[in-house]
Amino acid sequence: MENTEIIEKIAHIEERAKSNTKRIDTLENKVENMYELTISVKEIATEMKAMREDVNKMDSRLSELEEKPLKEYENTKSQIKKQVISFFIGIGLTAIAFILGLSKFM
Repeated sequence: MENTEIIEKIAHIEERAKSNTKRIDTLENKVENMYELTISVKEIATEMKAMREDVNKMDSRLSELEEKPLKEYENTKSQIKKQVISFFIGIGLTAIAFILGLSKFM
């Protein structure tokens, strides 16, 4: 090989090395950005998990609050039914006693 060919090959290799160095630098930057993004996504996932737990707690508390008036309504309705039935049974028993009591005097 001649000196000019060797010089041309060395120059070509140096250009290639510079190009590869730039590409490696760019890739290092991209890898660093991806690492930072991964950390951010992990933090977001942790926050989302905590928020989901908080929402589940609030949901259960809200369900309890929504059910309380319904339970009170059902309880009140049951008591009213018992009172009405007791009232009519009382009237019926009073009527029977009155009828039985009057028949003794006839």
